[in-house]
Amino acid sequence: MSKNVDLVEVRVKSTTSRVAEMVLGIIGGIFGMIAGVMALFVGGIGAALDAEGGTGVAGLGLACIAVSVLALVLSCMINKKRLLFGWLIIICGILNIIFVSVLGILSGIIIVVAGILALSRK
Repeated sequence: MSKNVDLVEVRVKSTTSRVAEMVLGIIGGIFGMIAGVMALFVGGIGAALDAEGGTGVAGLGLACIAVSVLALVLSCMINKKRLLFGWLIIICGILNIIFVSVLGILSGIIIVVAGILALSRK
């Protein structure tokens, strides 16, 4: 009796760990929410003192909080579609800087770096 033995080639798909992108996105999102709350605080004080544009600053603070939460959620799901989520995270970081300018520079840069890492690493 002769037995045929078939060899099966198994290829393991190497996955890159996305821990750095996730951690940077989470840290940037938290800093962005803090910057948004600070902008809300500044806008509230401006509105209380009847300063011109006080409510606009508060609105931008709310927008910053929303974008930061979106960046946080996207960075947690970065393993699904890294290219799409990488570009969306970069857009969130740029919007974070635009919305609250000086208050959002740190969080915006961290979020943009997380997006660039997601795009550059395979």
